[in-house]
Amino acid sequence: MVSGPGEVYVGELAEFSVEVHDPDGNSLRVFVAWGDDDTSDYGEFVASGRIVYFEHRYTTADTFEIRARCHDTGPLFSDWSGPRRVAVVNP
Repeated sequence: MVSGPGEVYVGELAEFSVEVHDPDGNSLRVFVAWGDDDTSDYGEFVASGRIVYFEHRYTTADTFEIRARCHDTGPLFSDWSGPRRVAVVNP
């Protein structure tokens, strides 16, 4: 599940995080879909149980749903997380 602010300003660099867990204890990397047709790159592999931080800047005011997906060294992919809604408002 993605954690982070529920509201940000247009143009503001906002920080979000994902805590990763693998039932087999494999290392994971995370991919984030920001809801505005932009996505993150897969980051480095991290140990299960770690928190991975991401930054994103929205350019238009609206409400977006952020989702994350993990990939382990298996290589297996997780299902998409539930949505984290963020309202992007004008300053």
